[in-house]
Amino acid sequence: MVERIQNLLSRVFTLSLDDLKGEDGQTTVEYAVVLVLVVVMAIAVFAVLSGGVTTVMNTITSKLNTLAGTI
Repeated sequence: MVERIQNLLSRVFTLSLDDLKGEDGQTTVEYAVVLVLVVVMAIAVFAVLSGGVTTVMNTITSKLNTLAGTI
C-alpha cells in the first residue's frame, strides 16, 4: 500500500515538473506583461488628457456664465 502511494506521489510530482517546464507558464507571464503595459499606458493617457479636459470644461463653463449674464 505504501509503495502504491509512493508511486502515485512520484507520478504527480513528475507531471508537475513537466507542467512547469512547458510553455503554458511562459504564456501566462507574457499575458501579464502585456496587461501591465496596457494599464501603464492607460494611466499615462488619462494623466495627459486630464489637463486638456479640465481646460475644455473651464472654457465651456465660462462661456455659459457669460451667456447667462447677458440674459
